[in-house]
Amino acid sequence: MTDMRGGRDPRGSVVGSQPILDVVRGVAAGYQAVALTPDGQAQPRPRGGEARVAQTEHLVRSALTTVPALPTNTFISIPVPLDLLAQGRVRSPLDAHGELSGIVLDVVDFVPDPAPADLDALAAYRHAGATIAVGGSETAQPELRSILDLRPDIIRLGRDWIHEIDTSDPKRAAVELVGNLAAQLDAWILTESVSTAGELRALAGLGVPLAQGPLIGRPSPGWPDITHAAHRALPRPVGPGDRGLRSLLQQAYTTDRPPAADAPDGETSGFEVVVVVDEARRPVQLLVRNDTGGWLPLDPLTVNVDTPVGEAATRAVARPRAARFSPVVCTDAAGRFLGILSIERLMARLADGSS
Repeated sequence: MTDMRGGRDPRGSVVGSQPILDVVRGVAAGYQAVALTPDGQAQPRPRGGEARVAQTEHLVRSALTTVPALPTNTFISIPVPLDLLAQGRVRSPLDAHGELSGIVLDVVDFVPDPAPADLDALAAYRHAGATIAVGGSETAQPELRSILDLRPDIIRLGRDWIHEIDTSDPKRAAVELVGNLAAQLDAWILTESVSTAGELRALAGLGVPLAQGPLIGRPSPGWPDITHAAHRALPRPVGPGDRGLRSLLQQAYTTDRPPAADAPDGETSGFEVVVVVDEARRPVQLLVRNDTGGWLPLDPLTVNVDTPVGEAATRAVARPRAARFSPVVCTDAAGRFLGILSIERLMARLADGSS
């Protein structure tokens, strides 16, 4: 196990991590960077002032140094207060890092109407490859308008959403509602503070893809394992042929230089779909052949290869009408392109009852 401690900040804290569970696969999807006291306890975040800036800077710098040592197909999530996104001491190490793939910037201390400088910084981080997570405190969540404006990749739900959800029909309905919103935004739900086996089983039944909390693993130095208690709580895993998408994948032409929208490209002759990828082979655009032989550019709907067929189909048909029947783009846990999924194949698998 790699020790991710990157030095001490002026208050004597070190940086550890807390595992984030991939609920479908039952493995660590990523890790959240956490400031720890010298005796290994999670250190409360300062409410303001110099201490708040210093802790955030230390957390960002220390977490970035661990990226090369991340376990395969995992990410590191770094909490950054919304109002510090553009702060020089916080932005400097992020800008210096350059490529931010494999990094989730977890926007905390959310307030309505963020400053333009913070929004500009967020856009720059996203352009550099960062995944953006947004959530509130235990009880407060960002306003719907703000979620729609920011279009996060991950929406966090705090403890008040999750506590005893296995015995609360209203809470299950509320999480399902937010899940439907997330699907339309092509975002994932991350539930925090999962403490009991019943809560984790209820979330798995609702199709929540990511979870963290005491049941799953507590903050500690290095890359903590998922607990045995969490593994025992998860539904019995099924084979990838039963629920996954691997057997449905089709290959597509990929390029980092998209052809002109109004003219065919010789290299893509015969292809009906082109996937534009970045340097890390993450899909950034989907091009579908139109009636004139040119290309219709679309934002890709991406799903993990281990996503259940039913969930992938639900997200596909929730898209706007113009894109509803275009292929779905399938990626691995690191976001790299694996193949495309035709709506026809998804629906045929559902009709066979193998969802």
